[in-house]
Amino acid sequence: MESVRKYLSFLFTFVIFHTTAFAIDSDAMKEGKKAFSKKAYGEAIKKFMKHADSHPQDGEAYMYLGYIYEYKKDYPKSIQNFRRAADLDLDKDQRKTVLLKLALFFNYHQDWNLSATYASRYLKYDPKNEEVQKIYNRAVGNKGNPSSTTQTYSQPTKIEPKHETKQTDSKQTDSKKDPIKKVDEPGEDKETTKPSESYEQILANQPNLEDVRWDYVLALFDEKKYDKAESNLNLLIEKNPTRSRYHYKMGIIKLRLDEPKAAIESFERAKKNPFSKDTNVFLYYVYLNEGIAYQKLAEIDKAESSFQEAFKQVQKDTPLLALARLYEQKSDWEKCIQSSDKALSFNPNQVESHMFRFVCMFEAGNKTKKFESSFAKYSEFIKTKFPDPTQTPEKFQVGFLKLARKYTENNAFDMADSYFAVLEKDQTISTGREYLFYRGRNYFYGGKIDLAIPYLQKTTGSSAAHYLLARCYAKKNDITKTKEEFQLAAELKPEYWTSASLEKDFKEVWKDISFQEFLRTKAGKVP
Repeated sequence: MESVRKYLSFLFTFVIFHTTAFAIDSDAMKEGKKAFSKKAYGEAIKKFMKHADSHPQDGEAYMYLGYIYEYKKDYPKSIQNFRRAADLDLDKDQRKTVLLKLALFFNYHQDWNLSATYASRYLKYDPKNEEVQKIYNRAVGNKGNPSSTTQTYSQPTKIEPKHETKQTDSKQTDSKKDPIKKVDEPGEDKETTKPSESYEQILANQPNLEDVRWDYVLALFDEKKYDKAESNLNLLIEKNPTRSRYHYKMGIIKLRLDEPKAAIESFERAKKNPFSKDTNVFLYYVYLNEGIAYQKLAEIDKAESSFQEAFKQVQKDTPLLALARLYEQKSDWEKCIQSSDKALSFNPNQVESHMFRFVCMFEAGNKTKKFESSFAKYSEFIKTKFPDPTQTPEKFQVGFLKLARKYTENNAFDMADSYFAVLEKDQTISTGREYLFYRGRNYFYGGKIDLAIPYLQKTTGSSAAHYLLARCYAKKNDITKTKEEFQLAAELKPEYWTSASLEKDFKEVWKDISFQEFLRTKAGKVP
């Protein structure tokens, strides 16, 4: 297997740098490759899809899409695109690379039919390759084995171009609106590249073909036709009510339909008769998604228990990250820090774990080396991946308020304001005291007094806000307003009566005798 990995690495490098005259380099393809080389995967996907739409017989775009989704750890989409590429026009070296990757992938997951198919196709180009011949022989010898339809999609052998660095960041969610991260699913589902329509004619003539209907459900799910997937899956459950993967998939569909209670019921049924192959892995995903369902219902204790059970089944960083997210929402800073720390011990470069550790250590006042390390990792990731902060997925915006405060502390006022501006659209955050005060504070120390005043005025019941307002008006030499705000601040925090002479902002108003008298008598309350 090691020799296969080395061969794949060499072959892919050769393919990337030695494309033949048959390659179609449209403007979209050129721009896609450029974005791909810069790891701007979102832009690259758009360009490659544009090229694919205008050149439907060219497989090169799908080949690149396969690599992008592999880097993003979305393996079903990765393999789907590699399979498309293999069936379209590619030059010989590209086709060999894609076929070899597919043969190796399905061999790894013991899907013997597909492994044999792609190994056979590869051997037509390179019949002397002993490693692929072994893959083919093994696949043929195991055809009909039940494991051929029970793959577990863990990380396959990766083939990376030499001009790319290894991915170290978490995969992005498909949606910016749902802060609860969608988790990977167990790969017991049979891989398919066919659109759902291709199964409808078969089922119309032979409605009792269970495997075909299952593939139909998976295709509908991939196309986000959840209602239709649900109705067909119900037919399968009626025929085979004890099959765990049907109940698990129904739970996932119910989650997508935003029916968490029904999802939990399906997950409970799945647990009664767990998947016999890799049971721990199966239960890991069941508990993980069950935790998400409970979290949607705001049943925090049950969600916590489900995430903990998921971690017991398979010790990975994902349930620990889910717990960190849960504890951050509960304002349980210490548990959030502990879960984030533990997640980072499994995956030191997991950005969300750094984000939650940074946020919770900020709240707890634990500004240690770990705090600075997580700030550096999180802030650098955002700056690099999302130069325009408004394009940042919502799951990474959890730390924006603390990020803005940290930049204010570092005197990076414009940088801080760019993150405050993103949060302005969120009424829950932008009307809160923390946002209003610290944005006003950022403007104040950034020298934008007139912009600071409206935010500080909206920060009710804050002695610090009133004191900053007093300093604002003192800078504007408005003695009346300075006195009003100073008095409001001092009524909440009497120490301010003795601090005015220390602030240089009061230098000009201090020259006014009435202001000196105002301080000396504490607004007339002391003779």
